[in-house]
Amino acid sequence: MKDSDIKLLSDAIRVERFKKKKSQEDCANILGISIPTYRDYEYNPNKLNLDQALILSEFLDWNLIEFFLTDILQNAIKE
Repeated sequence: MKDSDIKLLSDAIRVERFKKKKSQEDCANILGISIPTYRDYEYNPNKLNLDQALILSEFLDWNLIEFFLTDILQNAIKE
């Protein structure tokens, strides 16, 4: 992932978490990890594995696939 993609994903995860009124602790618990590890994942989402990303997106009721498709389409239009 490019740095700009990582920043977009990191921001999107935090926004969705805030919108759903979930804490970092809530997200860490659903993933079965510590809060510092979750915090690291939130700021460096490229460390999340696919299973964790899907669990998190389901927990936040957020369509992760749609996010990536939109990003891909926007990049294609720019090029």
